[in-house]
Amino acid sequence: MTAPHHRWVVFGGLVAVYFSFGIGVAAIAPMLTLVREDLGASRGEMGLALGSWTMIYIVTSPIAGRFIDRFDLGWSLFLGGCSVVGSLLLRSMAEGVGTLWLAVAFFGVFGPLVSASAPALMAKWFPDEKERRLGIGLYAAAPAVGGTLIVAITNPVLLEWLGTWQRVLVFEAGVAALLTTVWVVIWLRVERPDCKSEVEKAAAAGSTRRLLCSPEIRLNFVTAFALFFVMHALGTWLPTVLEEHGEMSATAAGGWVATAGVFAIVLTATLPSQATPDRMHLMFGGLLAATAVAVAIVAFGPVDVMGPATLVGALRSPLVPIGIVTLLEADEVTPANAGLANGLWFSAAQVGGVSGPLTLGAVADTSLGYEGALTAVVVIAFLGVGFASVQHRVYRRTEAPLSHS
Repeated sequence: MTAPHHRWVVFGGLVAVYFSFGIGVAAIAPMLTLVREDLGASRGEMGLALGSWTMIYIVTSPIAGRFIDRFDLGWSLFLGGCSVVGSLLLRSMAEGVGTLWLAVAFFGVFGPLVSASAPALMAKWFPDEKERRLGIGLYAAAPAVGGTLIVAITNPVLLEWLGTWQRVLVFEAGVAALLTTVWVVIWLRVERPDCKSEVEKAAAAGSTRRLLCSPEIRLNFVTAFALFFVMHALGTWLPTVLEEHGEMSATAAGGWVATAGVFAIVLTATLPSQATPDRMHLMFGGLLAATAVAVAIVAFGPVDVMGPATLVGALRSPLVPIGIVTLLEADEVTPANAGLANGLWFSAAQVGGVSGPLTLGAVADTSLGYEGALTAVVVIAFLGVGFASVQHRVYRRTEAPLSHS
């Protein structure tokens, strides 16, 4: 297949929407203590509310994947951007844990259209494998940039300027609306190729069972669960952990998380391009193991090393794009069913995304405190490392007959 001429322009529109997605994910994290106190919520209740969008994701991700494969990326990313805007506005109007839960849950209604559209776009518009790996790393850095920027400027800039957390969320919704408009303008002006033959379209229609029957893809789903458990637990709670467990100020905690975010952006943009088929699973396992060690240091180390350990924990940042690279390289995944494959992947992943913040918040409310909560994160991370090792062996067995043919 010939690479479409305007692929990098379309890629830029995708990056704009994914940047706003990162804002939506991180919006409350730097204000979590303020919001929790204002709404009168416990840590466990906040963990439940902030994880509600991932609960919805579990149901809507496979549907989103089908929608992307059946219709086009234009509508998919537009609706995904609208989900970000709407959720931020609804959060700003929350008056209790229940209304906050609903507001955050709305993010998960069309949000999977962003998550699954991104790898689907790479599969359909970037047939060259090297360009595809590079692009996956670059677009995956976009939400990291959005989230890092919000964490860095919320307390010292936005709250000082706007006065309340509600106004901060309204401002962020306006930014997301502008970036979604950028995507719409680009999509309406480019010529769009039909990347699927009639045979591929027919095959894609019945591909769910074929995808789920692949041991390689099922292992992708298991490692995705472990990854998102860790990613969402830390993404939601890390600033608060550094404040309450590490006895840092809100500004200092936000500064360490933001600095780690800058490090994460560089790693996310560069490492996935090195995730070639012979080493992608090993890279995944190694980075997840390093993250587990960093979390253990935050849990049990002296206060002085918690900040530097947070920087080491940024090694988890390239894991999502590397996980997507491994999925796109898996047997049974083609450009015709890439949307569905990624929708199923995100559905499995978000079971971990729900469990992570909820588990950390609930355990932290018990006598085990943050030490026990972070230990749970470490255990899940090392289970993911073990499954990544199994995944590598299965992939090598699957590819071995091809290499000798």
